[in-house]
Amino acid sequence: MLATPDGDRDAALHYLTHLAERASAAETSSAVAEILTKVAAPVHGMLPLTREVIVRAWIAASKLHDAAPGVEPEPLARLGSTADSLSEAARVVLRARNHAARPTQPPTAAPAPARRSP
Repeated sequence: MLATPDGDRDAALHYLTHLAERASAAETSSAVAEILTKVAAPVHGMLPLTREVIVRAWIAASKLHDAAPGVEPEPLARLGSTADSLSEAARVVLRARNHAARPTQPPTAAPAPARRSP
């Protein structure tokens, strides 16, 4: 969905807005899990795709500045740590998704106290 041609930025923004609205209106754990899957799915989730953009931009910028890995200017070096942070964020979101996807167990009622005869 986010692989839109240049100029279709509005479609991507609309999609994100739609997901936010769905999250606000979610009435079941499975609905929340579905939304979180779209955010963090390993290949086509928004966080992994965003991470890929950051990594590619980091590599390109490093090449353009003739910077060896580990010797990049601070802003470029931070792109690498940002990519790591996005990976960790995706893992956290997927763990939350897995938790939300578990069937909820209704609370068990406490047994009624035994009646005594007068």
